[in-house]
Amino acid sequence: MKIHLIKFSIAALVLGIVSLVLAWFYMINIVALACAIVGLVLATKGRKAAATAGDPSGLGTAGLVLSIIGLVFAAIGFLTCTVCVICTVGCAQAGLNDLNNALNGLV
Repeated sequence: MKIHLIKFSIAALVLGIVSLVLAWFYMINIVALACAIVGLVLATKGRKAAATAGDPSGLGTAGLVLSIIGLVFAAIGFLTCTVCVICTVGCAQAGLNDLNNALNGLV
C-alpha cells in the first residue's frame, strides 16, 4: 500500500482510539462523538483505497471497529450523563423551593 493511501487508515485508527479514551469523560463526549464520526469516514475511505490497490485493509478495519465502539460508548455516555445532570438539577431546584418555603414559614 502506498504511503498516501495508508494515511486514511492510520488516522482512522488513531481517531478510534481517541474516541474510546474520551468517551468516558462527561462533556468531552461531544469531542469523542466527532472523532468517532470522522474516524468512520476515514476508515471507510482507507478500506476502499486498500481494496482498489489490492492491499490488505487491516488498519482500515481496525479503525472502523474502534470508531464504531467509540461512537457507541460516547453516545451512551453523553445521553446517560445528560439525563443524570437534568435529574440532579430538578432535585436541587425542588430542594431549594422546600428550603425557601421553610424559611418563609419562620418569618
